[in-house]
Amino acid sequence: ILQELLKLTDIDFTVTAGRDEALIQRLREIAKAANRDVEILGWTDRMPELVMSHHLLIGKAGGATVQEAIAACTPMLITQVVPGQEEGNARLLFENGCGALCSTPHALASTIQRLFSGDASEWRIWEQNIRRLSRPNAGREIAQFVLDRSTARVA
Repeated sequence: ILQELLKLTDIDFTVTAGRDEALIQRLREIAKAANRDVEILGWTDRMPELVMSHHLLIGKAGGATVQEAIAACTPMLITQVVPGQEEGNARLLFENGCGALCSTPHALASTIQRLFSGDASEWRIWEQNIRRLSRPNAGREIAQFVLDRSTARVA
């Protein structure tokens, strides 16, 4: 995937590879061969910050990942959907016009190129769409609702 994406110019990439040292080394080799600077991270606890500070998230349609993208108002390109458990996550993004399935590296690169062409007009639509879905304060609102209801019953 990284080899294909690095063919795109004027786009910066951050790649997370978890604790897989062999993968991290391979990604560094790919970036070096392409003569490109790529931020390559192993395991990190900065995922919320990273998702919020980037224009797109590329990954599989896991529930936590999709919800983090929605909370961060960051459109998502999905590379894999595990049948059954992840289909609803992907459908949520697709039906709301803020994500797409890109099952090949070429499809990813083509979609990124399309999203950011023409003053990024399509990406801007996706961002507006995901902002309508996002409820980053939902946890606080639910806790406050429960607290208000429990206080009312005590009184």
